[in-house]
Amino acid sequence: MEERPQVALLGHGEAGRVLAAGLAPRTRLRVYDPAYPPGGPTQGPAEGALVASNAEAVRGAEVVIAVTTGSDSLAACAESRPHLRPGALYADLSTAAPGDKREIAALVAAAGAVAVDGAVMAPVPLRGLSTPILASGAGAERFAAFARAHGMDVTPIGGEPGDAAARKLLRSVLVKGLSALAIEAQGAAEAAGLAEWFWEHLVETVTAADERFVRRLLEGAAQHGVRRVHEMEAATRMLEELDVPPTMTAATAATLRRVTETGLPRFPGGDRSPGRGDVSPHSTPGP
Repeated sequence: MEERPQVALLGHGEAGRVLAAGLAPRTRLRVYDPAYPPGGPTQGPAEGALVASNAEAVRGAEVVIAVTTGSDSLAACAESRPHLRPGALYADLSTAAPGDKREIAALVAAAGAVAVDGAVMAPVPLRGLSTPILASGAGAERFAAFARAHGMDVTPIGGEPGDAAARKLLRSVLVKGLSALAIEAQGAAEAAGLAEWFWEHLVETVTAADERFVRRLLEGAAQHGVRRVHEMEAATRMLEELDVPPTMTAATAATLRRVTETGLPRFPGGDRSPGRGDVSPHSTPGP
């Protein structure tokens, strides 16, 4: 019977605990997180894998998986570097910026190990080990092979460190931006006494969204840019009157104003020509 690989997991927060529980029966797992020392309160099925130091976790590991916060990712890598086994995989799955991922790869390479930029593309608590992960960098294919053998879902995308992170963060710009918009709009609706009406409108709009709807959002910003800027400036004043901070609404007005000057970003089948304002001052309002 083939010996189970030695794996280090750095980070034992929400995602780390889920991954640890899945990997513990399949690998020789050591988990390090300064916030969760061994012998502390029970943190799940992998509690016995907790160790007291980074060195104890990383030394001798064939695969190191870092699930720290993005802000801690560089420090965790620097702490791990002296203990990395030559040829070991160091997979950073944090939500760090592409530039940080490149710095991590350089630190790992200097230690004779192989870096992987990993991007977690769905909530880990919902999917466990089967959570989809994109991987780029020199070790992406090796990490994907390890993943397949141990119940993880990793897709190598080629490219350099930072390429997977860029995809993750672009998704974050969209999804977290939508979240912030929904929070601001629902808060304004509540302040205006229209919370139930607006909630139904929000759900209907999101549910009905398709590619045609998305194209109309972008193309309409160029075709009716001036009117839409005025509309969002009025919306900004309304939120101020309701004592709701118009952070996203004011940013929307600024973005639409810029579109009237520079045009739309490129998208499949789109037109980069700058917006020239409304075709008619009486044009029909659209989304």
